Amino acid sequence: MKDDHMLQVSVVMPVYNSERFLAEAIESILQQTFTDFEFLIVDDGSTDGSLAIIQDYAEHDSRIRILQLPVNKGEAIARNTGIAQASGKLITGIDSDDISLPQRLEKQVAYLEAHSDIGGVGVFHRVCNEDLTTIVSPRLPTYHHSIVLNFVLYIRTAMKCANMMLRREYLDMQPLYDPTIAYSADVDLFMRLVWENGIRYANLPEELYLYRRHDNTMSNRHQAMKSKLYIPVRRQALGRLGAPGRGVEWIIHKHPLTKLTWSERRRARRDITRLIEAMVAHNWVDADDEPLLYAEMNQLLESTTPRYWQMFLNWYRYRIARHIHR
Repeated sequence: MKDDHMLQVSVVMPVYNSERFLAEAIESILQQTFTDFEFLIVDDGSTDGSLAIIQDYAEHDSRIRILQLPVNKGEAIARNTGIAQASGKLITGIDSDDISLPQRLEKQVAYLEAHSDIGGVGVFHRVCNEDLTTIVSPRLPTYHHSIVLNFVLYIRTAMKCANMMLRREYLDMQPLYDPTIAYSADVDLFMRLVWENGIRYANLPEELYLYRRHDNTMSNRHQAMKSKLYIPVRRQALGRLGAPGRGVEWIIHKHPLTKLTWSERRRARRDITRLIEAMVAHNWVDADDEPLLYAEMNQLLESTTPRYWQMFLNWYRYRIARHIHR
């Protein structure tokens, strides 16, 4: 930097043969309403026209810094390279085929400024086709306790890791993305930040990020094996919790929890209860959040019951509510 001003945000984008959608991704960052950022674009040995596109944008916007890897090293090393060179107080990212809506950075910065206890904040995203028509809008957990429970049990997507904005002190404490982990290095890092550094997460319930799904998207190409490759990361997390983690590991192979017998549901309730107690004891979640986790567990297990039983429970709650309010 030419002066003593410390940038507020560093945006890191790894790029490998992304020429089809790269310009849109770059422009979505340059057009942010929040402007106090640097944009580190890491060319991971691209063999198409990606580097030329990056260079053209860098000539016209001084916020762009180009980092080049001579050969393709993989997404984890590319992200680590960018983070190592980042100078912002807050660090976030974007994938090279995705879109950040204009207020994304502004709203994430404002949230972290208003919540000193939160170390990382993400945003809701929309899954889109190549032409950005909507496929689905996932409903993510918004609070830390629910994010961590979803990470561990893989009930649903806990966050879109690419758009998470982190305070840089947490990344300074940690080894970064592990290049030996296929397709789940981001989840591994975000879970390590919980169990080793006590980070607290949140998700803003606003769709500020467009995730483009197409034939060359890594998660799309490897969707069939993705859940299997995620198992070692979850197993490592559960192992950190000791006996309660080992007891609940069988649920890993039950995702999604839709086909549990009555005896399995009883076992799941017992094991998840122990898991929640261990998460509190290990400071993965706050003690005040324990009742909320039990409520989420009950909702989860109810969703695994037969449809007619769910209908009965809904009817029963309705009758009780009417009786109370008479």
